[in-house]
Amino acid sequence: MTPEQMSKSLGRSPLAIQLYMHRKHIVVGQTVKRNLIQEMLRIKFRHPENFMPTRTFYREVGINQMRWWDIFHGRKNINQQEYIALSNYFGVTMQEAFEARQLCIFEEENND
Repeated sequence: MTPEQMSKSLGRSPLAIQLYMHRKHIVVGQTVKRNLIQEMLRIKFRHPENFMPTRTFYREVGINQMRWWDIFHGRKNINQQEYIALSNYFGVTMQEAFEARQLCIFEEENND
């Protein structure tokens, strides 16, 4: 359903629906096949949705807010420079970061 359809069904405004989706990190229109940011955050934190970036975070990793949320929600792919900066910031070793990027055939078969 679109936000407009949900708003009519729930009796709320479309803006209220969009704000709720933003607060709860509900992704609409994910385009990347594997979200490497989510996988990296699962290594560092158990629940990636609990991570809330600060201005210091944006400054240290060199990613602006709009780019971060596009990458976090899977609307855009992360580039190598950003991936390295994020792994350094989160203290994820290069081995862990490399393993997160690897495709595991057995895990994908179990998900089907």
